[in-house]
Amino acid sequence: MVDIRDYTKLTHTAKSIVDLFSNPKDFKNYYCNVGSNEVKSLVRHFIVNNKPYVFREKPILYEQMTQYLADKLDVTPTEIKLIGSAKTGFSISPPPDYGREFGSHSDLDFSIVSHKLFNELEAEFTNWVELYESGELEPINLKEKSYWEQNVDTGNGQIKNGFIDTRFIPNREPFLLVKKINNSLWHIKNSLETYHKIEVTKATASIYQNWNSFAARLNRNMKHVMEKL
Repeated sequence: MVDIRDYTKLTHTAKSIVDLFSNPKDFKNYYCNVGSNEVKSLVRHFIVNNKPYVFREKPILYEQMTQYLADKLDVTPTEIKLIGSAKTGFSISPPPDYGREFGSHSDLDFSIVSHKLFNELEAEFTNWVELYESGELEPINLKEKSYWEQNVDTGNGQIKNGFIDTRFIPNREPFLLVKKINNSLWHIKNSLETYHKIEVTKATASIYQNWNSFAARLNRNMKHVMEKL
């Protein structure tokens, strides 16, 4: 039974969280000591709903970047979230990367929750696999071939879990949606560096079938990281 009292009676740790940003040590402490029914709220606060660390001094610039992506891809800005170290200020990846400060070596990791985009990308992925396995589309060298073999398995696994990273589909014709997304991400990276001196290695995107698949992946990854610390 869902009881409101289970949600309003906060643990001491949960009540102590008042800041917008955290640090690696405190975040681990929060995660390990909040109540089991508070973990998802903790993750949403620091990783999903909080304003991004990288745009902390220019919050409207972040809104402009998500609006740009939304206009280009015909989704709403509320369907786009920036996660990763650009959001928290430090990496929440398994050791030894956990706690690594955000910098020019980091990525901008966008998550787009759109049933429509997910279905279109799934179709492009399926088309790519068919073209590749039939020999109609060939990798340019043995290194790319090894990547493609891995991408077939990884992409299929992701789709079963309700999401797909655009990097698992080649940035080639006839995969127009992937090319459009990647082009938009390139413009974001390039423009932030050119006009605002915000340097990152690249901008990436993961497309989710729905909010449940987004939350499931995020919480699954977070649990995996914390178990490794």
